[in-house]
Amino acid sequence: MGAATQIAGKDLKLRVRDRSFFIMGIITPLALAYIFHLVFGNTFTAESLELEVGLVDLDGSEVSQSLGEVLSALEADGTLALSEFDDVAAAEAALEEDGGAFIVLDAGLGEAAVQGRPFTIPVVGDVDSPTSTEIASSIASGFGSAIERTQLSIVTTVGLGETPSPEEVAAWGEEAALRPPAFAFTDVSADTRQLDANTFFAAGMAVFFLFFTVQFGVVGILEEKQSGTLARLLAAPISHTSVVAGKAILSFSLGLISMTVLIVATGLLMDAEWGPPLGVALLVIAGVLAATSIMGVIAATATSADGAANLGAIIAVILGMLGGTFFPIGQGNDFLARLSYLTPHAWFMRGLSDISGGAEWTEALPAVGALLLFTLVFGTVAWVLLQRKLTR
Repeated sequence: MGAATQIAGKDLKLRVRDRSFFIMGIITPLALAYIFHLVFGNTFTAESLELEVGLVDLDGSEVSQSLGEVLSALEADGTLALSEFDDVAAAEAALEEDGGAFIVLDAGLGEAAVQGRPFTIPVVGDVDSPTSTEIASSIASGFGSAIERTQLSIVTTVGLGETPSPEEVAAWGEEAALRPPAFAFTDVSADTRQLDANTFFAAGMAVFFLFFTVQFGVVGILEEKQSGTLARLLAAPISHTSVVAGKAILSFSLGLISMTVLIVATGLLMDAEWGPPLGVALLVIAGVLAATSIMGVIAATATSADGAANLGAIIAVILGMLGGTFFPIGQGNDFLARLSYLTPHAWFMRGLSDISGGAEWTEALPAVGALLLFTLVFGTVAWVLLQRKLTR
């Protein structure tokens, strides 16, 4: 291994002096990840979901006021922004200007609820605020269902021959109004982990450009063969195994440097949350090994350095797109979702998702195992083919 490490050390110094490594391995993925962060970083966060719900209470009864209390409680929790209006015209004017949705409680709603008569609760929403409209409709539907349940209890009581007095009906309505809502908005950690937008784009760009970075090492065999330095290297008392191992060590070192810098930089610049350090380290090491192995096969089958670089770029783009580095591919168990797991990219992203949100580092082990399987299969093929290439 002494000769292999010397070859890798010599090539590493040359690659560090080469601007192409910094451009392809660090600057480009970091710049793209930061651009995605600026454009999409806050699109899917909870803070960006602004629910504007208005209330027009034209009834003013205890029944209608109970809905106002529920909405005020939701506003106090930060779930939605509540606006109260004196009439429908004012609510419509606010809707035209700010969007959102509003609920109308018509006059006579409380009396209809007590007397068991039919009633309606109109909901008006802006076409550009579908989420607020759906939330307002759900709240109005739940409120109407609560009134109907109260009416049913009154009808049942009358059917049993016990006619309630107006005081009893009023007491029932007051009791129903004072009860806590039957629903609550809570923050619950999902069993199936999912990366936030910033971390997703940071990880996607890192593993996508990893395949371009590691090829600087294994493709070096073809470059040296074209320049004639490989013949002089093989003429020295150095085995073919040491040459191949030296190029593999170089690829692994470049990939590890690139990934480490990107993880630290995106954590500082983009607030990317990669997860437990041990789990991330295992995923990075396994991912770099898998990328080196696949690019080694490409270098072994190509006839020139330019051909290997071009073929490697095509394969890297195809695997990156299929692996979901730019956007998730497929959902659940559909065909594309299953097909994506034929790529190391998908397993790397899945491993990070599994350890996100405070999960233990051991949750990354299945993805690490899959990446090591890629390494075993492609690494064995690359090792054999590169050894043969040196003997020709």
